[in-house]
Amino acid sequence: MYKDGHIGFNALLYAPFVPLVSARWSLETAVLGTVLVVGLAPLPDIDQLLPQIAHRGPTHTVWFAVLVGLFVGVGTTLLVDATPTATASAFPFGFALGTGSVLAHLAGDIVTPMGISPFSPVSAAHVTLDLFPSKHGRINRAVLLLGSSALLVSLVLTISFSSAGAPPI
Repeated sequence: MYKDGHIGFNALLYAPFVPLVSARWSLETAVLGTVLVVGLAPLPDIDQLLPQIAHRGPTHTVWFAVLVGLFVGVGTTLLVDATPTATASAFPFGFALGTGSVLAHLAGDIVTPMGISPFSPVSAAHVTLDLFPSKHGRINRAVLLLGSSALLVSLVLTISFSSAGAPPI
């Protein structure tokens, strides 16, 4: 997938979690999650800007996903109030968003002929579903539209239920 497809796919996967995050923590936290998930969607493709790293190499592994999760977990912990309850839930929330964002990117690349080796260098197993090429513009735009729409509907419904005082779930 290209950038638009990855953003749409991440948005689509996060949409069902918006009301859950809002109910558990807050609407602001759900929106922060939205920004993180959408913003991190293209991160593994940073390898295209770094000539010393092969495309779909180290940045397209579960190890990179965990590393990003650790960084985002620490970052979210630093952003929250210093209360023990907030701090205790901030790291797992950030870790899940960071790791999940990269894993969603990897899932989007598995459907392409080039595929990925998600456990490299531990395993050379290569995974591809070979459904459509990364550059398939229509599919990338369709995934972006579907994901953006799902996320927008989820946010609007969550905000509506929150302002009405009713539980979003």
